Amino acid sequence: MKPDQAESLRRKMRERQMIKPELYEKKVKTLAVISGKGGVGKSNLTLNMAVALQEKGKKALIIDLDIGMGNIDVLIGAASSRTIIDVMENRHALAQSLSSGPKGLRYISGGTGLEAIYQADGEKWAAFMNGLSAVLSDFDYVLFDMGAGLSKEQLPFILSAEDILAVTTPEPTAIMDAYSAIKHLLLADERLTVNIAVNRARSQKQALDTYNRLSHAIHTFLGAEVRFAGSIPDDPLVSQAVIDQVPFLIKSPQAKASRSVRLLTDVLFQTEENKPREEKPAFIERLSSFLLRRTLQ
Repeated sequence: MKPDQAESLRRKMRERQMIKPELYEKKVKTLAVISGKGGVGKSNLTLNMAVALQEKGKKALIIDLDIGMGNIDVLIGAASSRTIIDVMENRHALAQSLSSGPKGLRYISGGTGLEAIYQADGEKWAAFMNGLSAVLSDFDYVLFDMGAGLSKEQLPFILSAEDILAVTTPEPTAIMDAYSAIKHLLLADERLTVNIAVNRARSQKQALDTYNRLSHAIHTFLGAEVRFAGSIPDDPLVSQAVIDQVPFLIKSPQAKASRSVRLLTDVLFQTEENKPREEKPAFIERLSSFLLRRTLQ
């Protein structure tokens, strides 16, 4: 073996050892929220689901991975001094970089600089993973607000989450883009079951028609099944809440959209104690596995 090849192998083995995080006992519930295109209300839905969880006395964390396009700050009218990019660059610890949002939820902004998070070396990943493992143990639920569309860099986070929610609207382009995103996921793991949320539906019939069109295409062309998680009506109060930079669950608690999000949150997180859940490895274990394979490529 040539000296440079041997050194490369030694470096990869060192990184492999570093990325193994310290695992904490508590198993947090994780959800990756995706969309095929921007503008379907993915981030706003993520924020309001987190608010709904906080209202139930649960501790919720939003991790904004829509790098460069994240808008959780904008939706709540706040400005974060630290972002996930700062954490990846080892400028700040993750636990000290979280911001506080409505109803006591916590979040970390995506920031800008895509290459910083997705081209980090093993040492930076190790520090990030250990910080993430420690932080996750403090929460009941973690929601990952992913970027619109899918890239290979986002896949480890999405595939490591316990559940996936794809957000679409009744618009034909949104449905087709959601189909493309789900197809991309199923090519990576054909065993996945993706939940579907139809946003801005004019009626329950339109929401179900939208879901059925998407479900039929996925079943016919991909041989897979998806699940209907719920719908959110096209409510003008939602737009006004965005303008006012207040989650609509707080601005209009009894609005149709607010009631729909609470129901959607119950369905996704199965709050009823009598609903059994499939046991899966913890999020950190799955993400570590993806990163270990990455270092050996």
